[in-house]
Order: sequence, then structure tokens, then C-alpha cells
Amino acid sequence: MLIIVAYDSDAILPSIKAARDANIKTMAYDVQFEDPSALYITFDNIGVGRLMAKEVQKVKPTGNYAFIKGDKGDPNATFLFNGIMEVLGDSIKAGKIKNSCETFTDGWKPDNAQKNMEQCLTSTGNKIDAVVSQNDGMASGVVAALKAQGMDGTVAVSGQDGDLAAINRVALGTQTVSIWKDARQLGKKAGELANMIADGTALDKLPGVTKFNLGKKKVEMNSILLEPTVITKDTIGVAIDAGHITKEKACAGVKAGTVKACG
Repeated sequence: MLIIVAYDSDAILPSIKAARDANIKTMAYDVQFEDPSALYITFDNIGVGRLMAKEVQKVKPTGNYAFIKGDKGDPNATFLFNGIMEVLGDSIKAGKIKNSCETFTDGWKPDNAQKNMEQCLTSTGNKIDAVVSQNDGMASGVVAALKAQGMDGTVAVSGQDGDLAAINRVALGTQTVSIWKDARQLGKKAGELANMIADGTALDKLPGVTKFNLGKKKVEMNSILLEPTVITKDTIGVAIDAGHITKEKACAGVKAGTVKACG
């Protein structure tokens, strides 16, 4: 049994075929490669996109939006954007929300995201109301760009991963939401499933399995999609209670009385 985090979802395919030909089972862990013989396990990234968009839209139901997407070569960037557009698409078509900037970010790197956001602010004359950033690292770059213009805390910003610094930004009000995908939960589930597969359980008989065919090549795969957790000012206590972050780190610099979990 091979559990694989693919750096390049296409380049890995010859190796996956070699494993399949040798009757070795494979699991695509968190990053999809499209092979029908493999199990794909991740958090529901389309659902993550929906959650990010919903939380940002709650704060900024109308206005100019920027979309800071992940790396163009990572299928997750597309899955996330699909979920985002499921939520915001109708408002964009109706003219309530304007897609003012949309760009991929090489390597999901914060520095690249900051540059993308700086270019967006320049091209729009700082007229941005919300930024749907596809992860917390990039959100840090987005917030840095906003801060340089005195706009941090006034623009809604999303992220995902439950980064400790991002949770603190949520508490401080410079980031609106982080969608937490607990890596411990994903790792535990992958290990349990790997044992079941090694013991002979067919992929389509695994508990909670669904069919997934939303990759670039539309290959249908057996998949396990875990539910993520929404972290906002109102739910920071969930991450603290789970031991993911200490209260001290989550609440560093937070004004007393502004966040319930911070006391």
C-alpha cells in the first residue's frame, strides 16, 4: 500500500500505473492524481471553497472582490474556486459582486500572494471590499498588502488550513475566516483506511466512500471527503478546546471583550 502526496498530479501517473501493474494499492492523500484504481482522501475542498465564500459574503454581501487562487498546477485550486463560484456566481451575474481581480499564485507562496494583491490594489485604486484567498499562507500576504495601504481590518479576507497565525488574525479582525482542516483527523483516517485496504476491503466498500469525478480529466475515483471546521471570531474556542492552538497564541494582542474565547 502506497500513500502518496503528489507534487505534480500528472507527472506521478506513470509511477501509479507501475504500482497498479504490480498489484500495489495506492492512495492519493490530500492532492488528487487521477487514477481509477486509487483511493482519493482529502477534506471536501469544493466544500471548503463554499464555506470561505459564505463567510466572506456574510461580511461583504456586495462590492468589489479579489480572488487570490492557489498554484495553477494544483487541482485543489480549481476545486476551491468551483466551490467559491457556487456561492458567489449568482451575485456576480446579478452585478451585486464585481470580480475585480482574479489570479493564480505560484507555489501558494505568501510573497507571491502579496505581490498579486499589491497589483490588484494598484489596478483598482484600492477599491477592494473583500478578498477570497484560498489559504492562510496567502492570506498573510494579502493582509500585509492591505496593511501597507491602511486597509487591514476593513476588508474581508478568507483563508484555510487553521494556521496558528491565521487564527490570531481572525481574533484580531484582520482575517475574517480560516477553514480548519485538522491534519490529525486526515492522517488518522488515512491510516485506518490503509489497514482496511491491506486487509482486502474493496475501495467501493469502505465506510463513507463516495464517487468523485471533478478533476481535470474527469476520471471517476472512489473518494473519502472529510468535513472541515469553520473558524471565525465566534468559533475560535473550538480550535483552542481541541488543543490545536493555545489561548495565549490565539488571543495575542486582542482587545479585552472583543472575542468571547479570549475572555
